[in-house]
Amino acid sequence: MLLAAALLLAACGDREPDAAPLAEPLVEAAAAEAPAKGVASPEPEPMATRRPGPWKPVPLLVPADARDALLEQAVEAEQAGRFFGDEPLGALELYSALADADPPLDEAQVGRERVILALADQFEAARLAGRLDEAEAIGDVLVVVQPESQAARVTAIREARLAEATVATGRERQAEGRWLSPRGDNAVFHFRAALEQVAGFAPATAGLDDIAQGLMDRAANAAGESRFDDAEADLRRAARLGRRSAAVQDARAVLSQARSGRAAEAMKTANEALDRLDLSGAARGLEDAEAADPQAAGIDELAQRLANARRYGHFLPGQVFVDALNGGGEGPAMVVIPHGAFVMGAAEDEGDARDNEYPSRRVRFDRGFALARHEVTVGEFARFIAATDYRTAAERAGTSSSYDERGGAMVDVRGAHWRRNYLGRAAAEPNDPVIHIAFADATAYADWLSARTGQRYRLPSEAEFEYVLRAGNADAWPWGKSVPARAVANLTGDGEQSPRGRRWGLPIRDWSDGHWGPAPAGTYAAEGFGTRDLIGNVSEWVEDCWHDSYRRAPSDGRAWVNRGCRERVVRGGSWASTLAQSRSAFRLQVPAELTSARVGFRVVREI
Repeated sequence: MLLAAALLLAACGDREPDAAPLAEPLVEAAAAEAPAKGVASPEPEPMATRRPGPWKPVPLLVPADARDALLEQAVEAEQAGRFFGDEPLGALELYSALADADPPLDEAQVGRERVILALADQFEAARLAGRLDEAEAIGDVLVVVQPESQAARVTAIREARLAEATVATGRERQAEGRWLSPRGDNAVFHFRAALEQVAGFAPATAGLDDIAQGLMDRAANAAGESRFDDAEADLRRAARLGRRSAAVQDARAVLSQARSGRAAEAMKTANEALDRLDLSGAARGLEDAEAADPQAAGIDELAQRLANARRYGHFLPGQVFVDALNGGGEGPAMVVIPHGAFVMGAAEDEGDARDNEYPSRRVRFDRGFALARHEVTVGEFARFIAATDYRTAAERAGTSSSYDERGGAMVDVRGAHWRRNYLGRAAAEPNDPVIHIAFADATAYADWLSARTGQRYRLPSEAEFEYVLRAGNADAWPWGKSVPARAVANLTGDGEQSPRGRRWGLPIRDWSDGHWGPAPAGTYAAEGFGTRDLIGNVSEWVEDCWHDSYRRAPSDGRAWVNRGCRERVVRGGSWASTLAQSRSAFRLQVPAELTSARVGFRVVREI
């Protein structure tokens, strides 16, 4: 360096009067690359010195015996990133002097071109980084060594100054909280505008990075407050910025985990509420789970379980269950009937239909209910009698309508009551359907079940009975339009005869069910909803009072009851019913105090 300084002083003695004075220090030089001659790329460090005004090369005498030393100094300066300056001299001054010496040094010319390329890279790096004063300083040097580039560099700086001003406006909008709105005058709009002015302008990309981070922070806060949709929306906005993509993806993964975890907690809460039949609590839990993660595993099953609970409580359609009785024992087997709708009553063109079966109407059950799988049996009714000492209407009257095989008709038989068979004399079997029961006897049994189980038992409504009897079949008979090849219920068939050889007067042709009189409960195949013996065996009491038509009847399946009514409805065929009496719409008007060998009952349990 002493050699270069001495030569510089010697040269200055012959310098032209208008030679440029020494430059003053500059700051924040950009990193430069020196790819040729094995020269290592220097780390960024402050630039050396700059003269006031346009840069000019330093006049330097180069004696022949100093060429190698000066070349070594130039390489050192280049490696150190000192591309130009006065104290100490930069690589550009040294290479220029050697390249202009007589004779010129080829290696110096190569080094000079290398430094010029590195300065051009530094200019662009400083411009894109937004260090525009530094870029202008480098540009002053390049204008001297590459005068043909002056116009392009002036334009590049001008564009960068405009982008700088646009970024400043964006920062103002950012400080005001106007990140993404209003449209056309928000921080993101101005940062993107700056990038359109100067592609890759670092202050603009930094602004977008800040907005992306702000959106991610806001999303994290929203997620912490379980406002997952808000969090998701902010992360989608951050993703559309195209910045910090990996961080945004990580944030979305964290949000997804948080949503899944919150949904799992909400579903656990909802399921626990359903276990208690707390339907409002379960609904809130489901709503929270759906808000957290609509695609969470198990959410569809939870929604279905809640829908089932609203209609069936703890049960499922078709499920068979029994309730335990306080003090021991069990109630009758019940089958869960699905909710739904049907057209009740006879069709307009239905043969054998009666006026009291009209007008047909649509009835809807919004909730399911449980119906006894078969008629109440003698054994089941006996447990009620033993627990309550209840005396039935037939016992109090001392008589009940029974079948007289000698005359083939129903007659009053003294001593007939619930313990007797259809003839009114022999004891009934425990599995036979209980008969000789008045309407009040049936309701007394249902009330006893309610008291012993803590559940609501009652007689079925007329609409419930027909709905289950049809089980989705709109034809005249529960089995369809024509008589089945095989008997499906205990009715009056032409293939039957009494113990004394009597046959039915109006039998169902090609029908033989194997019984004259009631069959044991549940003998025949299950009907559409899983019940047995609704079609035949014994007719059954329902809760409705008698009305001679369906005008003004309820459409929701409730029993149609008037205070103090003396006549009730009996539904379903019996062991003595004809084909016309076996239709789904058939109904009977019966005094509430009637007891008969043809009439029994079953119960409904509300769920």
